[in-house]
Amino acid sequence: MMTALLSLDLTPAADAYDSRIADAWRISSQDVGEAIRFVRQSLKVIAETDEMLTPTVRLHSAAFVDQCRKRLPWELSLYLEHVRRVSECEAEMEARGMPFARSSHAWEA
Repeated sequence: MMTALLSLDLTPAADAYDSRIADAWRISSQDVGEAIRFVRQSLKVIAETDEMLTPTVRLHSAAFVDQCRKRLPWELSLYLEHVRRVSECEAEMEARGMPFARSSHAWEA
């Protein structure tokens, strides 16, 4: 009876895959890309403030440029939040021994 207890393997299972963490990582990674797209678009509009579509019509209205200026800090904070979530998921996956891609190119290998 005592030898049976000594032979028990109490280490965590090698297959510690958790689809919830993997899905959160995947969605947050996609959200990072979307946040970058929105930040770049706002920066582009702000940079084009003085550009003209025609000699009398601006490329972007003053109201839209102002909206982009006001929205940019919020977009940057969203980006940082998504990056934080990706990092947290990666730390959890590493702790569990879950494999994950280090970059989008790694999935193709």
